[in-house]
Amino acid sequence: MMIALNNQQGLNLSILDAAETWKWLSVQLQVAASSSHASMHLMTVATVDDHGHPDARTVVLRHADPVDRTIRFHSDVRCGKIAAIRRTPQVALHWYLQTLQMQVRIAATATVHHLDATATTAWDASRPMSRACYTPSIAPGDVTSCFPPAPLAPAIDDTTGLAHFAVVVCRFDAFELLALHASGHQRVRVHLDAVPVTWDVLAP
Repeated sequence: MMIALNNQQGLNLSILDAAETWKWLSVQLQVAASSSHASMHLMTVATVDDHGHPDARTVVLRHADPVDRTIRFHSDVRCGKIAAIRRTPQVALHWYLQTLQMQVRIAATATVHHLDATATTAWDASRPMSRACYTPSIAPGDVTSCFPPAPLAPAIDDTTGLAHFAVVVCRFDAFELLALHASGHQRVRVHLDAVPVTWDVLAP
């Protein structure tokens, strides 16, 4: 599929339909899950904390499945966001693509996988340096007396960090795009639970 770009290299939604827009985004998500250089590789995830306040942080997009309409990221199970998701599974995902001058927003329902087949499979596919993030005995967010040193990469067969490793699967049925253009911004909400895929054109 050819990307519909305007003269300023932004995505031109006016010459696409809902299905084409979803196909474009699904490709971007899959590329981002496999490449650290992709514009959507890092995403913001917002949860609700135990005081009812929004809490946002940046995570790495690890997997995207357009058929299941799921996005995955990894986390230390001891993190506050895991407790927040278990308490309130509704999350907000956000990206801003600087080159395309586009905002992507997804409201999703998140599920935590810890010490199950999903988590173990993701762990086995992770690089040792990534696994090192889960080996410290001190939990993320704990108060310390000094900045801790970077953990060493464990041996390939070392499963020490597996007890702290979690996979968060976020499932969604819709997404929003806001494409910024000098001639007029374009905003749509694409509904994926309809056949064929539909969208609403929204005022920006």
